[in-house]
Amino acid sequence: MNSNVFIDENSKIVELPYIGTMEDDISEGSNADIAIKAKLWLKILPPEDPNALEKVLEKMVSSKENIEKLKLLEKVDFKNYIHTDESLRLTALLFPSIQQINFEGNFLTIRGVEYIAKSCQKLKFIEFYICENLNMENVFRLFNTEEHKMNLRRIFLFTGQPTLSRNFSIEEYLPFMARCERCGSFFNKRKNEEETLCLYGGYANHGAYRCCGSDKPSYLSTSGCQSTYHTTSPISSTLDLNDPNTMFTIVDHQKNTLLYRDRRALHKSYEKWNIKRQQDQ
Repeated sequence: MNSNVFIDENSKIVELPYIGTMEDDISEGSNADIAIKAKLWLKILPPEDPNALEKVLEKMVSSKENIEKLKLLEKVDFKNYIHTDESLRLTALLFPSIQQINFEGNFLTIRGVEYIAKSCQKLKFIEFYICENLNMENVFRLFNTEEHKMNLRRIFLFTGQPTLSRNFSIEEYLPFMARCERCGSFFNKRKNEEETLCLYGGYANHGAYRCCGSDKPSYLSTSGCQSTYHTTSPISSTLDLNDPNTMFTIVDHQKNTLLYRDRRALHKSYEKWNIKRQQDQ
Protein backbone atom coordinates (compact mmCIF):
# COMPACT_ATOMS: atom_id res chain seq x y z
CA MET A 1 0.00 0.00 0.00
CA ASN A 2 1.14 3.58 -0.66
CA SER A 3 3.28 4.60 2.32
CA ASN A 4 1.74 8.09 2.26
CA VAL A 5 -1.73 6.69 2.96
CA PHE A 6 -2.59 7.04 6.64
CA ILE A 7 -5.07 4.62 8.19
CA ASP A 8 -6.55 5.08 11.65
CA GLU A 9 -8.22 1.76 12.33
CA ASN A 10 -9.60 2.91 15.69
CA SER A 11 -11.58 5.81 14.21
CA LYS A 12 -12.01 3.93 10.90
CA ILE A 13 -10.60 6.77 8.79
CA VAL A 14 -8.15 6.71 5.90
CA GLU A 15 -6.33 9.83 4.70
CA LEU A 16 -5.07 9.86 1.13
CA PRO A 17 -1.79 11.63 0.34
CA TYR A 18 -1.77 15.28 -0.67
CA ILE A 19 0.16 15.56 -3.95
CA GLY A 20 -0.29 19.24 -4.70
CA THR A 21 -2.59 21.69 -6.43
CA MET A 22 -2.51 23.28 -9.86
CA GLU A 23 -2.74 26.75 -8.31
CA ASP A 24 -1.56 28.07 -4.93
CA ASP A 25 -3.78 31.15 -4.83
CA ILE A 26 -7.26 29.98 -3.86
CA SER A 27 -9.02 33.30 -3.25
CA GLU A 28 -8.32 36.97 -2.80
CA GLY A 29 -5.22 37.34 -0.65
CA SER A 30 -5.30 33.68 0.39
CA ASN A 31 -3.07 30.72 -0.32
CA ALA A 32 -3.35 26.96 -0.23
CA ASP A 33 -1.00 26.53 2.76
CA ILE A 34 -3.53 28.06 5.17
CA ALA A 35 -6.37 25.98 3.76
CA ILE A 36 -4.30 22.80 4.00
CA LYS A 37 -3.51 23.39 7.67
CA ALA A 38 -7.21 23.93 8.37
CA LYS A 39 -8.11 20.93 6.16
CA LEU A 40 -10.43 23.04 4.01
CA TRP A 41 -9.82 20.84 0.99
CA LEU A 42 -12.73 22.07 -1.10
CA LYS A 43 -11.12 25.48 -1.23
CA ILE A 44 -8.09 24.01 -3.00
CA LEU A 45 -8.01 23.27 -6.72
CA PRO A 46 -7.29 19.64 -7.70
CA PRO A 47 -3.87 18.32 -8.73
CA GLU A 48 -2.53 19.00 -12.23
CA ASP A 49 -3.55 15.48 -13.31
CA PRO A 50 -7.36 15.07 -13.43
CA ASN A 51 -6.85 11.30 -13.09
CA ALA A 52 -4.64 11.60 -10.00
CA LEU A 53 -7.19 10.04 -7.66
CA GLU A 54 -7.55 6.98 -9.90
CA LYS A 55 -3.79 6.43 -9.75
CA VAL A 56 -3.67 6.72 -5.94
CA LEU A 57 -6.53 4.25 -5.52
CA GLU A 58 -5.08 1.82 -8.07
CA LYS A 59 -1.96 1.52 -5.93
CA MET A 60 -4.13 0.60 -2.96
CA VAL A 61 -5.73 -2.30 -4.82
CA SER A 62 -2.60 -4.40 -4.40
CA SER A 63 -3.70 -7.44 -2.41
CA LYS A 64 -6.73 -9.15 -0.90
CA GLU A 65 -5.36 -8.39 2.55
CA ASN A 66 -5.38 -4.65 1.86
CA ILE A 67 -8.87 -4.74 0.44
CA GLU A 68 -10.26 -6.65 3.43
CA LYS A 69 -8.75 -4.11 5.85
CA LEU A 70 -10.05 -1.11 3.89
CA LYS A 71 -13.56 -2.52 3.67
CA LEU A 72 -14.10 -1.73 7.36
CA LEU A 73 -13.22 1.97 7.10
CA GLU A 74 -16.08 4.46 7.41
CA LYS A 75 -14.50 7.69 6.19
CA VAL A 76 -12.06 8.60 3.42
CA ASP A 77 -10.28 11.95 3.41
CA PHE A 78 -10.08 12.55 -0.34
CA LYS A 79 -8.13 15.79 0.15
CA ASN A 80 -8.50 18.06 -2.91
CA TYR A 81 -8.87 15.30 -5.51
CA ILE A 82 -11.69 15.25 -8.04
CA HIS A 83 -13.68 12.09 -8.80
CA THR A 84 -14.01 10.33 -12.13
CA ASP A 85 -16.09 7.25 -12.94
CA GLU A 86 -13.00 5.08 -12.49
CA SER A 87 -12.09 6.59 -9.12
CA LEU A 88 -15.67 6.03 -7.98
CA ARG A 89 -15.49 2.40 -9.11
CA LEU A 90 -12.30 1.92 -7.10
CA THR A 91 -13.81 3.77 -4.12
CA ALA A 92 -16.79 1.40 -4.17
CA LEU A 93 -14.43 -1.58 -4.33
CA LEU A 94 -12.08 -0.43 -1.58
CA PHE A 95 -14.41 1.38 0.82
CA PRO A 96 -17.94 -0.14 0.81
CA SER A 97 -18.51 0.98 4.43
CA ILE A 98 -17.97 4.73 3.93
CA GLN A 99 -20.65 6.97 5.42
CA GLN A 100 -20.20 10.12 3.35
CA ILE A 101 -19.17 11.13 -0.15
CA ASN A 102 -18.93 14.26 -2.24
CA PHE A 103 -19.77 14.19 -5.95
CA GLU A 104 -18.32 17.28 -7.61
CA GLY A 105 -17.53 18.37 -11.14
CA ASN A 106 -17.97 17.17 -14.70
CA PHE A 107 -15.60 14.19 -14.87
CA LEU A 108 -18.16 11.80 -13.41
CA THR A 109 -21.33 10.35 -14.89
CA ILE A 110 -24.25 8.32 -13.61
CA ARG A 111 -22.14 5.19 -14.11
CA GLY A 112 -19.74 6.34 -11.40
CA VAL A 113 -22.57 7.23 -9.02
CA GLU A 114 -24.12 3.82 -9.65
CA TYR A 115 -20.95 2.08 -8.42
CA ILE A 116 -21.28 3.97 -5.13
CA ALA A 117 -25.04 3.52 -4.78
CA LYS A 118 -24.80 -0.25 -5.23
CA SER A 119 -21.72 -0.92 -3.09
CA CYS A 120 -21.73 1.78 -0.41
CA GLN A 121 -25.04 1.11 1.28
CA LYS A 122 -24.08 2.58 4.67
CA LEU A 123 -23.90 6.14 3.36
CA LYS A 124 -25.32 8.79 5.68
CA PHE A 125 -24.33 12.04 3.97
CA ILE A 126 -24.12 12.75 0.23
CA GLU A 127 -23.32 15.94 -1.62
CA PHE A 128 -23.82 16.77 -5.31
CA TYR A 129 -22.06 19.99 -6.21
CA ILE A 130 -22.30 21.31 -9.80
CA CYS A 131 -22.28 17.94 -11.59
CA GLU A 132 -23.40 19.03 -15.05
CA ASN A 133 -23.25 15.52 -16.53
CA LEU A 134 -25.82 14.13 -14.10
CA ASN A 135 -29.57 13.89 -14.55
CA MET A 136 -30.53 14.16 -10.89
CA GLU A 137 -33.88 12.39 -11.31
CA ASN A 138 -32.11 9.26 -12.54
CA VAL A 139 -29.33 9.65 -9.97
CA PHE A 140 -31.69 9.82 -6.99
CA ARG A 141 -33.55 6.71 -8.17
CA LEU A 142 -30.32 4.76 -7.63
CA PHE A 143 -30.58 5.41 -3.89
CA ASN A 144 -34.22 4.30 -3.56
CA THR A 145 -33.40 1.02 -1.81
CA GLU A 146 -34.20 -0.40 1.61
CA GLU A 147 -30.55 -0.12 2.68
CA HIS A 148 -30.30 3.57 1.83
CA LYS A 149 -33.71 4.18 3.38
CA MET A 150 -32.33 2.80 6.64
CA ASN A 151 -29.03 4.70 6.61
CA LEU A 152 -29.23 7.95 4.64
CA ARG A 153 -29.54 11.09 6.75
CA ARG A 154 -28.87 14.03 4.48
CA ILE A 155 -28.36 14.90 0.80
CA PHE A 156 -27.16 18.29 -0.32
CA LEU A 157 -27.70 19.37 -3.94
CA PHE A 158 -26.27 22.46 -5.60
CA THR A 159 -26.56 22.67 -9.39
CA GLY A 160 -24.85 26.03 -9.78
CA GLN A 161 -28.27 27.65 -10.13
CA PRO A 162 -29.64 28.50 -6.65
CA THR A 163 -33.27 28.70 -7.80
CA LEU A 164 -33.14 25.31 -9.53
CA SER A 165 -31.38 23.72 -6.56
CA ARG A 166 -33.93 25.13 -4.14
CA ASN A 167 -36.99 24.16 -6.21
CA PHE A 168 -35.96 20.59 -7.00
CA SER A 169 -38.51 18.06 -5.68
CA ILE A 170 -36.93 14.84 -4.48
CA GLU A 171 -39.89 12.88 -3.09
CA GLU A 172 -40.95 11.53 -6.49
CA TYR A 173 -37.59 9.77 -6.79
CA LEU A 174 -36.74 9.18 -3.11
CA PRO A 175 -40.07 8.96 -1.28
CA PHE A 176 -38.43 8.72 2.15
CA MET A 177 -36.60 12.05 1.70
CA ALA A 178 -37.94 15.62 1.87
CA ARG A 179 -36.54 19.14 1.61
CA CYS A 180 -35.86 21.02 4.79
CA GLU A 181 -37.22 24.56 4.51
CA ARG A 182 -34.80 25.70 7.19
CA CYS A 183 -31.43 24.59 5.79
CA GLY A 184 -32.24 23.64 2.19
CA SER A 185 -30.92 20.08 2.39
CA PHE A 186 -32.88 16.89 1.76
CA PHE A 187 -33.39 14.77 4.86
CA ASN A 188 -34.63 11.30 5.72
CA LYS A 189 -38.13 11.72 7.14
CA ARG A 190 -37.79 8.47 9.07
CA LYS A 191 -34.69 9.69 10.91
CA ASN A 192 -35.68 13.25 11.71
CA GLU A 193 -37.11 12.46 15.13
CA GLU A 194 -33.94 10.62 16.16
CA GLU A 195 -31.22 13.15 15.37
CA THR A 196 -30.96 16.94 15.17
CA LEU A 197 -29.14 17.04 11.85
CA CYS A 198 -30.32 20.44 10.67
CA LEU A 199 -27.48 22.93 11.10
CA TYR A 200 -28.48 26.48 10.35
CA GLY A 201 -27.82 30.07 11.21
CA GLY A 202 -27.71 32.39 8.24
CA TYR A 203 -25.08 34.80 7.01
CA ALA A 204 -25.85 38.39 7.96
CA ASN A 205 -24.83 41.39 5.86
CA HIS A 206 -22.41 42.70 8.47
CA GLY A 207 -20.17 39.65 8.02
CA ALA A 208 -21.23 37.46 10.92
CA TYR A 209 -23.58 34.52 11.30
CA ARG A 210 -26.91 35.20 13.00
CA CYS A 211 -26.71 32.06 15.14
CA CYS A 212 -23.52 32.86 17.02
CA GLY A 213 -22.09 36.16 15.78
CA SER A 214 -19.00 34.48 14.36
CA ASP A 215 -17.67 35.11 10.85
CA LYS A 216 -16.61 31.45 10.72
CA PRO A 217 -19.27 28.88 11.71
CA SER A 218 -18.14 25.76 13.52
CA TYR A 219 -19.28 23.45 10.73
CA LEU A 220 -18.55 23.52 7.02
CA SER A 221 -21.83 21.81 6.27
CA THR A 222 -24.18 24.78 6.48
CA SER A 223 -24.35 28.52 6.90
CA GLY A 224 -24.40 28.17 10.67
CA CYS A 225 -23.75 26.01 13.71
CA GLN A 226 -27.10 25.79 15.50
CA SER A 227 -28.55 22.29 15.57
CA THR A 228 -32.24 21.42 15.44
CA TYR A 229 -34.73 19.20 13.59
CA HIS A 230 -35.44 19.53 9.89
CA THR A 231 -38.82 20.92 8.90
CA THR A 232 -40.98 20.88 5.78
CA SER A 233 -43.10 23.78 7.02
CA PRO A 234 -42.61 27.02 5.07
CA ILE A 235 -40.32 29.40 6.95
CA SER A 236 -37.96 32.20 6.09
CA SER A 237 -34.97 30.19 4.86
CA THR A 238 -31.55 31.28 6.07
CA LEU A 239 -29.40 29.15 3.77
CA ASP A 240 -27.10 30.98 1.39
CA LEU A 241 -26.39 28.58 -1.47
CA ASN A 242 -23.17 30.40 -2.28
CA ASP A 243 -21.66 29.03 0.92
CA PRO A 244 -19.18 26.16 0.45
CA ASN A 245 -21.46 23.43 1.78
CA THR A 246 -19.72 20.14 2.45
CA MET A 247 -20.09 17.23 4.82
CA PHE A 248 -20.29 17.71 8.59
CA THR A 249 -16.70 18.79 9.16
CA ILE A 250 -15.74 20.76 12.26
CA VAL A 251 -13.48 23.68 11.44
CA ASP A 252 -10.36 24.45 13.47
CA HIS A 253 -10.64 28.22 13.88
CA GLN A 254 -7.09 28.45 15.23
CA LYS A 255 -5.78 27.33 11.85
CA ASN A 256 -8.44 28.82 9.58
CA THR A 257 -7.79 32.49 8.87
CA LEU A 258 -9.46 32.36 5.46
CA LEU A 259 -12.81 33.79 4.47
CA TYR A 260 -15.32 31.01 4.95
CA ARG A 261 -17.47 31.87 1.94
CA ASP A 262 -14.97 30.78 -0.72
CA ARG A 263 -15.11 27.42 -2.45
CA ARG A 264 -12.87 26.35 -5.31
CA ALA A 265 -14.10 27.14 -8.81
CA LEU A 266 -13.39 24.14 -11.00
CA HIS A 267 -13.76 26.08 -14.25
CA LYS A 268 -10.14 27.13 -13.74
CA SER A 269 -9.18 23.46 -13.65
CA TYR A 270 -11.16 22.62 -16.77
CA GLU A 271 -9.46 25.44 -18.67
CA LYS A 272 -5.99 24.11 -17.80
CA TRP A 273 -6.92 20.48 -18.45
CA ASN A 274 -8.43 21.33 -21.85
CA ILE A 275 -5.26 23.19 -22.85
CA LYS A 276 -3.14 20.22 -21.79
CA ARG A 277 -5.32 17.81 -23.76
CA GLN A 278 -5.00 19.95 -26.89
CA GLN A 279 -1.23 20.03 -26.47
CA ASP A 280 -1.08 16.26 -26.06
CA GLN A 281 -3.08 15.59 -29.24
